Amino acid sequence: MNLVQYIKELLYQYECVIIPQLGAFLTQPIAIRIDREQGIFFPPGKELSFNGLLTHNDGLLANYIAKRKSISYKSALQEIQQESQQWRESLDLGTAVILVGIGELRLNSEQKIIFLPYNKVNFDWNSTGLTSFSKKKISKVKEVNPPTNTTIYKNKFPMENSKKEPLAFTPEKKKEGPNYVKYAAVGVIAIALVGASYYFGDQYLNDERVKSTEIAQAKIKSNVQEASFDLGELASLELNVISEDEAAENNSFEVQSGEYFSVIAGSFREESNALKKLDILKANGFDDASLAKQSSDGLIRVAYGRFKSKSEAIRLYYFILNTLEEEAWYLAE
Repeated sequence: MNLVQYIKELLYQYECVIIPQLGAFLTQPIAIRIDREQGIFFPPGKELSFNGLLTHNDGLLANYIAKRKSISYKSALQEIQQESQQWRESLDLGTAVILVGIGELRLNSEQKIIFLPYNKVNFDWNSTGLTSFSKKKISKVKEVNPPTNTTIYKNKFPMENSKKEPLAFTPEKKKEGPNYVKYAAVGVIAIALVGASYYFGDQYLNDERVKSTEIAQAKIKSNVQEASFDLGELASLELNVISEDEAAENNSFEVQSGEYFSVIAGSFREESNALKKLDILKANGFDDASLAKQSSDGLIRVAYGRFKSKSEAIRLYYFILNTLEEEAWYLAE
C-alpha cells in the first residue's frame, strides 16, 4: 500500500495527520518570504513538522483510505498498522525511512524519531501552481567618456590669395551626443519593468487570497443558517424527563470567557432552541457540551466541547467528523 501518497493528499486539507503508533505530521502556514541577498521570492506555503507524541488513532487516515480503496475501516486500519510497523522496524535497525515528497525519518542518540523535511512540495491549496522566482540586482551604470577624435586637415592644394590677406581655416567639428544618456535610458526602462512585476505579482496574490476568504465565509454562513445536523443512531440512554421551565432554568448559565478552541454542533437565533440542542448533546454522552461564544450576528453557538488545548479540540473534531460521521465545525474563540 502506498501510505505515503495518502498522507500527502491529507496534508493539503488538514493541519494534523496521525499515523497510529508512530507519530503525526503537522503543518503550519507561513507567509510570503523574500531573500533580499539572493533576490529570491517565495510564495505562501506550509511548514511541515513531525510530533512523535501524537500516536493515538483519530480515524482520519483510516477513514480516508477506506473511502479511496472502497474497503472497510477495519481493513484500512490493519494496512496502516502493517506499514507503520515496517517503518518502526527499519528505524530500530538504524535505517532511515524515506517518505518520497515529504522527508526522512531517523532515530537520534536518545532513540527518538527526528524528521528531516524535503521542503519540495507546497501543501498550501491557495498557492497551487505558484513557484519561487528570482530577480537579478540592477548594476550601477558607469559613465564612459567617449574618445575625442582630432582630425588634422592638410592643405594639399595651393589657394589663391590675390589680395595678400592672411588665410585662416578652422575645420568644423561634428557634434556627438554623450553615450551615457543611452545607458541611463536603458536603466530607467529596466527599473520600470521590475517595479511593475513586483506590483502586479503582489496584487495577484492579494486578489486570490480575498477570493478564498469570501468563499470560505459564504460556506460557513450557509451552514450556520441551515443549523440542522443529523446525529445518526447512538446507544440508548436513560433520560430523566423534566418540564421545559425547569430545563431552561437549569441550562441558563454564562459562557466562560477567554481563549478557547471549540467544536461547534450548531448555531441558533432563539436561546430555547440552543438549550434544547445542548440537552440532546449531553443526553448522547457529550458531558463537556456547553454554550460557546456568540457570533457577530448574534447567533448562539452550541459546542460539543470547549478546550484550552488546540490539539484536544482538533482530535474531537476529527472523531466526530470521521468516526461518528456527524457534522461539526472548528472554532478558535
